[in-house]
Amino acid sequence: MLPTELLLTRTKKDRIYPNLVQIDADHQELAEELIEIYRNLVGKKKSEIDELVTDLEQGLDFKLVRGLRTLLERRCTFNSKFTVEPVLARRAVFEEASTKKVTNKAERGSVIETVATNLNISVTDLEHSLWADQDSEVVLDDFTALNPEDLLKSYNLSLAQTLLFKATGMTLAFKSNSKAIFRAIKYNGLMYTLKGDKIRIEGASSLLKLSERYGTSLARLLPAIVNSDEWAIDADIVIRRATPRIYHFVIDSSSKYLLMTKEKAVKLTFDSLLEERFYNGFLSTPAAKSWDLIREPDAVFTSKGVSIPDFKFKHKETKTEIYFEIVGFWTEEYLRKKLSKLRAMPVNIIVAIDRTLACFNALNFDLDLDQPVILFSGKVPVGDVVRFLAKIEEIEIEKQVESFKGTRIELEGDVIPIKEIAMRYGIGTDAVRACLDDPGYVVFKELVAKKELLREVKEKLVFVCTYLEARAIIEAAGLPPDEVLAELGFTVNWKGLDPNAATIK
Repeated sequence: MLPTELLLTRTKKDRIYPNLVQIDADHQELAEELIEIYRNLVGKKKSEIDELVTDLEQGLDFKLVRGLRTLLERRCTFNSKFTVEPVLARRAVFEEASTKKVTNKAERGSVIETVATNLNISVTDLEHSLWADQDSEVVLDDFTALNPEDLLKSYNLSLAQTLLFKATGMTLAFKSNSKAIFRAIKYNGLMYTLKGDKIRIEGASSLLKLSERYGTSLARLLPAIVNSDEWAIDADIVIRRATPRIYHFVIDSSSKYLLMTKEKAVKLTFDSLLEERFYNGFLSTPAAKSWDLIREPDAVFTSKGVSIPDFKFKHKETKTEIYFEIVGFWTEEYLRKKLSKLRAMPVNIIVAIDRTLACFNALNFDLDLDQPVILFSGKVPVGDVVRFLAKIEEIEIEKQVESFKGTRIELEGDVIPIKEIAMRYGIGTDAVRACLDDPGYVVFKELVAKKELLREVKEKLVFVCTYLEARAIIEAAGLPPDEVLAELGFTVNWKGLDPNAATIK
């Protein structure tokens, strides 16, 4: 955010826009010049930096230059350089001067020499120490550089935030990063109401008077919003003139390329050890091959408010989605509210509730959830969740098979991957296996093979006796060795674990 005196805007009818800079060659050149000033003047006084930046302002919008400079100075470390504490040095000089008549440079020099001798330092060190604590005299000790593009994007984000200082409310829509956004809403003490698929954010202060304090909270919310994939805001901005007037500040993710965003963290975070253990436990099961487990999915809007389930399962083939909520809190009021939200959920969700909670046993009422419920003690049973998912997967396959009845799957070629067939007909691989009924083909786990090809392979296998020879022949035909051997009636005789010693018959 920037000081309000550096805010640059334009208005058109009832709209107001911050003057976001384009990330073009001219602006990048300006940003690079400013960055170089700070990079090259490490060890120099701030007054020297002021002089160069002031020269750079000539012919440019000084508010833009000073805005960029404000962001750069937040990346600087300035320190006072002195031999004697400036306050002590000035006191010593003034006390010495008060005993003498000082009307010219020579008399002043005499005072300085006397004080320097008394303090056992050089005249030069004393001169440097006298005003070393003044803003113009501090020295740039360190500067954390950034590239010109990032500086311009940071400026644009800060400019938009500064305009939001004057906001009394905001209508917001977004499609990701929901948990971070709602955490920011709560952290900044903001209130919200739902309006369809949008959120209206406003506070009590805005109802009583036009307060910029509330706008500051809205401004702090902006970084979380722009980190979403798709978003749009419409903020009410009060411009105070003789008669205050409200404008609309409208911006959406189409302008995201102009704004500074943070890279999304790769490392997952969990609200509890319970959630983390479940996540890691599920990934170690065979079900993880079929289902993606998404931590902190998008918000779900219900008639009872906004809900952000702990996880979402998404089937890799059918794209079936089902949410998963772990209820493990300790107050009766929380559990009642949670159950009320879960009843209003417009999506499929599995609910896991810790039965050992004292408040759960004290409630003494029916859960009344039209969703699968798993009661657990201490640890979420991964196996129970996997079984629920298996049922859902089975039901989805049955639906696909039922809808596919009467449609014949046309097969061409000797070997056809099942995934290729699934993509062609828009159904899952399990549904493909269930629907395939061509008598001229044999269905294996990952592919379909023509029976004529299998007969040719069998004729070749008659003349070999080792497992490795048989494997080579089958793989050359593009088929799975062990599945084909079993299909053709061959058995493998193993002698230990060495495949070189194995034979077929």
